[in-house]
Amino acid sequence: MLRGVASAALLLQIAVSPDQLMRQGATMGLGPARDLETQLESNPEDLAVRAKLLGFYYYQWMRPGEAESKAARRRHILWLIEHHPESAVTGLGEAGLDEDGTSMADPEGYREARKLWLALLDSGNKSAYAFGNLARFFQISEKDLAEKGLLKAKALQPENREWDYRLGYLYGLGVLGVDAMGLNGQPTSVDPYAQKGAFAERARKMLAESRSGTMLDVAASMLWRYGTILTPSPQQKLEYMDEAIQLIKQASAAEPGNPNWAVTLYQLEASKKRIQPKASPVQ
Repeated sequence: MLRGVASAALLLQIAVSPDQLMRQGATMGLGPARDLETQLESNPEDLAVRAKLLGFYYYQWMRPGEAESKAARRRHILWLIEHHPESAVTGLGEAGLDEDGTSMADPEGYREARKLWLALLDSGNKSAYAFGNLARFFQISEKDLAEKGLLKAKALQPENREWDYRLGYLYGLGVLGVDAMGLNGQPTSVDPYAQKGAFAERARKMLAESRSGTMLDVAASMLWRYGTILTPSPQQKLEYMDEAIQLIKQASAAEPGNPNWAVTLYQLEASKKRIQPKASPVQ
């Protein structure tokens, strides 16, 4: 616990966010990266240094080479999960590991990280942010595990709307069958089989039962935005728009005092009209 407090104090002291530190590392040369690795040997709790190195090995992996970068990323990520699962550094997108599908995929590292995260689920850990980081790690590869993490986080912090927001985002990913994210954190492709799979079905069920305007709004936004971008079928685009409209109507019923629902509903209806095929003129 003291180590977690000390590391958090360090990040506050330097007044730089983990994302900013990671971006500093993303433009770093090989020499400075080697120096930071040496620095970590005497102070392994320096999370600011680890954030920079995560950026370096993720974006500059060609400098030390693929094998060394994979090994280094694995080492740092596993250390973070084991020692500071609650840290904002552990929650960076660059602290993820892919089992397959990319040039930097690390199946062995993914399996080791998965074991550590599963152990966390059964550990009695009381940090909502640790479970939030678990969810981010699995939000594409194993959405059922991501959901477990977010539900645990929500149980620990029931008044924190972040967890409703992220559940809405996850359920949106599930309904759409998103199976890949770009470097900018945006969904880039969908799996037609996943769209009909067990998690997509569960996501729709959980959304249908939800009384959270935040969760419903985020899920509707996902279907509206990415359902119309990533889906080639005009009919499926309209189906996603209908689902989004229904979710906003449900949100309005759950939280009738929110004036934003009427605006969002109007925007969704207008967007749907633009997607609908134009009727052929009568001859």
